Amino acid sequence: MKDNRFIVVISGIILGCVQASIIIAMLVIPNLSFNSSAINSFFNNKLISNEHKGNFVSTFFKNNQINKNGELKQITVYNGVTVDEGVKSNKEINKKAVELTQKAKSDREKAKILYTWVANNVMYDNQKAKEVLEIKDIDKMPKSGAIPAFKSRTGICFDKACLYVAMCRATNLKVRLIGGQAFDGQNYVGHAWNQVYLPNEEKWINVDTTFGQEGDYFDSNLFDKHKQEELAGEW
Repeated sequence: MKDNRFIVVISGIILGCVQASIIIAMLVIPNLSFNSSAINSFFNNKLISNEHKGNFVSTFFKNNQINKNGELKQITVYNGVTVDEGVKSNKEINKKAVELTQKAKSDREKAKILYTWVANNVMYDNQKAKEVLEIKDIDKMPKSGAIPAFKSRTGICFDKACLYVAMCRATNLKVRLIGGQAFDGQNYVGHAWNQVYLPNEEKWINVDTTFGQEGDYFDSNLFDKHKQEELAGEW
């Protein structure tokens, strides 16, 4: 008899735990689904790529590369593309940059014109962001950098930042490529943007052509949620 009572008690406890688990799941899962949808919506609205989401360690750029002889070299790279390769320009890019800024009366105005053009004319490529995240073979990575972005008028944050570098160099603006983290609305994620030096004002200003599709990211207070972690290059 005692054994039967014991079994009944244990069964009741187990049933209670199951019921409690179901109730908790019903309360929690909708919230998780909402948060996931909010994040995906944020990325889909092109505020920032999710190519680094969950893949960000401590630096946006990799600073080590092994050459053909197996020697380790200190070269700043992004997904197999060196920064020098990424910011490489051509005649078309240089011509466009000069045309856009020929009537500019100051370096600030030049920098703003180029920022506006890249932000509005090079659309964020969500498919490329997905490929960069999923492809493990560097040789199969999609082409990245200023030239591919200019030709296709699409790219991810690295591409847009590289194109901005190329166009600044064509118009004699001193420019940097920055790596770090940016706030996506809920989390900090890996990101790349630029800084331009304004000699008349004796200062570097932040410029983000990727976020620029959604707001004023030219020397604005919105950069208080950007965390600079490395200087990938200065020209």
